[in-house]
Amino acid sequence: MNKETIREMLVRGEKARKQALFPLLSEMGLTPGQGQAKILYRLLLKDRVTQKDLADQCRIDAAAMSRNIDKLEGLGLLVRESNPDCRRSFLICLTEKGYTEAKQIQKVFEQFEDIVSEGIAPEEIEVFFRVMEHMCTNLERFNAAESQT
Repeated sequence: MNKETIREMLVRGEKARKQALFPLLSEMGLTPGQGQAKILYRLLLKDRVTQKDLADQCRIDAAAMSRNIDKLEGLGLLVRESNPDCRRSFLICLTEKGYTEAKQIQKVFEQFEDIVSEGIAPEEIEVFFRVMEHMCTNLERFNAAESQT
């Protein structure tokens, strides 16, 4: 297997992932590919976090996170609350409507995991995770080195 094949498989997988999730997320009024579903899901796991912490958890840059929060706030799915620990930051919190949507997203993500892992042994999934972790680390290391030059 050559490196071009790895790249092609990653592109193919990402395209298939988007095609599977696009209709489900669009029905909810979310913009697929922008990280909005991931934001709501992360808030379901741990609500009342700073925008920076949320951006780090979702691996979204600060500007994109700000745009997403604005959109999700406009949809009534989350709110910004004053942060008692820091006057210059806000805590991002789910609304009741946001909680309901986040629970639906959790179901969509679980369904997606079931579809993707169908017919694959747990041991193979573990190997996949180790390999992908290694590849991501390689890419992150490369990107960090490139940004230094």
